[in-house]
Amino acid sequence: MVTQPIADHIHSKVSALVNQPLSVVDANGVVLATSDPRVDENLQVSSYPWAIDIRHGDNVAGYVVLAREVPNFEEIAPLIRSIAELMMHQSLLIEQLPQQEERLDKFIYDLVRGSTDKTTAAAEARLFDIDLSKPRIAMVLQVDDPVLTGSELDEGDREMRITRYKFGINRGLNSYYTSTRNNIITYLGRNTFCVLKDLGNNDASLEDALDRFKKSIPTIYTILRSEMKQPTTVGVGNYHPGVAGLRKSYQEALSAIELGSQNWDKNRVYHIDDFGVVAPLLSGVDESNIYFSRDLLDKLGENSSIIETLECFFANNMGLTQTADQLGIHRNTLVYRLDRIAETLDLDPRRFDDAVEIKLAILFNRFVEQS
Repeated sequence: MVTQPIADHIHSKVSALVNQPLSVVDANGVVLATSDPRVDENLQVSSYPWAIDIRHGDNVAGYVVLAREVPNFEEIAPLIRSIAELMMHQSLLIEQLPQQEERLDKFIYDLVRGSTDKTTAAAEARLFDIDLSKPRIAMVLQVDDPVLTGSELDEGDREMRITRYKFGINRGLNSYYTSTRNNIITYLGRNTFCVLKDLGNNDASLEDALDRFKKSIPTIYTILRSEMKQPTTVGVGNYHPGVAGLRKSYQEALSAIELGSQNWDKNRVYHIDDFGVVAPLLSGVDESNIYFSRDLLDKLGENSSIIETLECFFANNMGLTQTADQLGIHRNTLVYRLDRIAETLDLDPRRFDDAVEIKLAILFNRFVEQS
């Protein structure tokens, strides 16, 4: 249990305390660190009256072996033992931390992707001291870092950056949400991180907590961008109860980030509700989903030039002059068309949130027609 690094650490600290040569050996008497020139690679601990055992749990993990008698040995031996055991315990925690983090990452990865059944998930959650009944909402973060995406290869730097990003996410969330800090922050691979955001314990105020959280999203995104110091795209799901709810929230967050970044811009935050009436489409194609898309487009009638206008407008990043030039019409004519569309749909394609709904309805309707 006493490894070479731990032995070196113990030897350095205890030597300063006793001011004499000493050795640190493992449970079998193998010398791991020493300043006593008389000892070989192995020693018989029982032949040294000034050997102090180091314990880990109920087992002897090693010994600190003094070269000669120390005044007040009965008093100083417990102190040496306590120092050595404390240092060993701290070192073991540090060594085990990356493994613990990796196990937590895998647990959450399996949990949100539905690879773990409810019973297994509950049992594993207890090992990490996670209460799955606590209301949480999923956030997905994708960091545009070449070390994480693989365009720059540096495995050591990669692990360090993952740790730094986790720390930054945690610090950013805690700096703003001071009363709900029981967040779960994990790395899911490549450049993707997942946050299961704590919403608090009071069921009676859950609706208020959700409302406050949604209003805070733009601010917390700015904080997270500052912490990450890299272009970062964030997707946010809705709250749904239970383990199945966490999975649904995660899928919504993932869908929001994928659709938002593919059809609009990266380096923004997208909430599933930003996609308005087409949000239910993200759960799959069925009759109710088709209704949302076609009901919206049916309001435009069968005028193909309107759809062409909208698609050109979106392709030109909602730029009026560029769109008018490409369509070969006057800018005022384009403005008139957009005004009529806004009146008909009760959604203005010049407003980002409304434009997202219209564009996704067009995309989804085309997908349905082709399937």
